[in-house]
Amino acid sequence: MRRTVFAALAVTLLLSGCARSTGDGPSADTVGYPPDQPAVELEFWYMPYGGPIQDRAVIQETEEFHKAHPNITIKPVRIQWSDALTRLSTATTSGEGPDVTVLGTTWVGGFSALDALRPYTEPEIAAVGGQDVFAPASWSASHRLGSDQITALPWLTDVRALFYRKDVLAKAGVDPATAFTDWTAFEATLQKIKDSGGTVRPLAIGNENNFGIIHNVAPFIWGAGGNLLNDTGDKSLLGESPAVDGVTYYQRLVHRYDDPEAMKLESSDVPEAFAKGVGAITIDNSQSVGDYLADPDRPGLRGGWGTAPMPAGPEGRFGFFGGSGLAILKAAKHPAAAFEWVKFLTGEESQRRYSVSSGLWPARTSAIKGTRLESDPAYAAFRTMIAAGRMYPSIPAWIVVESIIAKDLAELWQAPAALTRAQVQDILQRTTNDIDEALRDPTQTGIK
Repeated sequence: MRRTVFAALAVTLLLSGCARSTGDGPSADTVGYPPDQPAVELEFWYMPYGGPIQDRAVIQETEEFHKAHPNITIKPVRIQWSDALTRLSTATTSGEGPDVTVLGTTWVGGFSALDALRPYTEPEIAAVGGQDVFAPASWSASHRLGSDQITALPWLTDVRALFYRKDVLAKAGVDPATAFTDWTAFEATLQKIKDSGGTVRPLAIGNENNFGIIHNVAPFIWGAGGNLLNDTGDKSLLGESPAVDGVTYYQRLVHRYDDPEAMKLESSDVPEAFAKGVGAITIDNSQSVGDYLADPDRPGLRGGWGTAPMPAGPEGRFGFFGGSGLAILKAAKHPAAAFEWVKFLTGEESQRRYSVSSGLWPARTSAIKGTRLESDPAYAAFRTMIAAGRMYPSIPAWIVVESIIAKDLAELWQAPAALTRAQVQDILQRTTNDIDEALRDPTQTGIK
C-alpha cells in the first residue's frame, strides 16, 4: 500500500500551537465554520486504495459537501502511497501543505510525536458522535499510544478475510462451511485441494512486498497467542514462543501450497491475479468484493467464489485491521473549515455512500445499515472480522519497527522450502534484537 521510509531522522517543526491563527480557528467551546463566514478553499490530500473508483467517490463527496457548505470548496489532491510519507513530512516542516490529510493508521503515532497534527477538541469529538460510534480497533489508531490527544479521526477500514473459489473446493470435496473454521481445518483444506489433481494451486499469496506480508502473517501470530510488541510498545515479543508458533504455521502454508506465480507478485496485485485464475484461496480486504461482483466473468470467478473469516488459531480468531484516519495539520490555514470537512466525511451519510461506492469498509459502525455491506452474503465474512480485527500499536517508532520486520523476515519468504520451528525462531530472535535496539531511542519515527 505504500513504501515505508526506514531512515529515522529528527524533524524540527516550524509551527506550534493548536492551529495557526488565520481568522477561522475555533475556540475551545465552538465547533465548525458557520455559513456566514468568508468563502475558503481547503486542500485535501488522499491516497489511492482503488484507483478510478476511489477518485470518483472522493469527487462525489466534495460535491455533496459543497452543496451543504457553499462557503467551503474542497480541492482534492491524489498522492501516491509511495510518496505520501515524504511529502507529508515536507509539508509539516515547511508549513505549506494540505489543510486535511488522510493518514495511514500506522503513521499516526509518528506524526503525533512530531507535533505535526492539530488535536481535535472535546467539543469536536462530541460533534462527530464521540468515540463509541467508531469500531474500537479503529479508535485505537486515533492517537499516539499513551496519549489522550486525538489527532486522527477514523475514516476507512482495511479489514481482511479469505476469498475462495467454490468450483475448486467442490472438486476437492471440501465443504466451505467447515473448510476454514480453524488452523487444522484450513491446512486440511489446502492439502485436499493439492491432492485433487487440479491445475489450480491452493493459495495465492504475494511475497514480493514485505509490508503486505506482515499484514498477512500478523493474524497468525495473534491467533497463536503472541504479539509483535508488548502493551507499552517498547519491547518486541516476536522471539517469544507463541509468535514463533504462528509464523512457523504461516511460513509452512506458503511454501507448501502457494502458487509460484503468486509468490512473485506484490500483495496489491494478487486480487487481480486471483480473478484471472491464480490460486484457489487468497487473503484480501472488502474492496475486492465490489470488484468481483462488478466483473464476474473472469476465469477465477466464473465457477463461483465466496468469502470466509480468517481461521481461528489456538487462542482465537484475529485479523489485520488497518485503514486510514483524517488529520488536520497544525499548519492548516483554515482549521475550523477543515473540521467541517472531517465531520462530513466521518458522518454516517458520507460514510455509507463512500463505502458502497468504493467497497472500503466504513470506520463508523452504523454506516453499513441498509447497504449491501450489511445484507450481501459476500460481505458476511468482513462483518465477522470487524469484531476480530486488531491494529498495530500506535507508537511513534512503528514505521521503524515495521521496516525492521519487513527486512529481517524476508529470509522466511525467500527460503527454498518450509523451515523448521528452530530456524524460524532464530530469525525471529534476531528480529526481536533489532527491534529492541531501535526502540531504545524513543525519538525515532522513521519519517524524513
